[in-house]
Amino acid sequence: MREEFLKAHPDIVRRVLATYEEARKYSLANYDELKKTFIAVTKLPDAVVDKQLKERTELTHSRIGSAQRESILAAGLALQQAGVIDAKTDVKAALDSLIDDQVPLPTN
Repeated sequence: MREEFLKAHPDIVRRVLATYEEARKYSLANYDELKKTFIAVTKLPDAVVDKQLKERTELTHSRIGSAQRESILAAGLALQQAGVIDAKTDVKAALDSLIDDQVPLPTN
């Protein structure tokens, strides 16, 4: 989110983060219900939804940590080497400007 929005609406940001955290924990504790809802909404086959939720959706961490940051950086550098991201772009600086650890996550 933009810093201006965070400063102008801190209560909304806290509420969204708290709601996300609640949903994240619920999803981890209720896989079958999550899968059923995902299938109903997306109309994707069971096997595709299983693959998405088990292999491509990471809900065990509530915030982007160093491992996730490194993975995002590596992906950005790979895209830069492939010519998708301009060679002059400072990928690390761009990443640093996008991930901000200043907003405290709600605790339950």
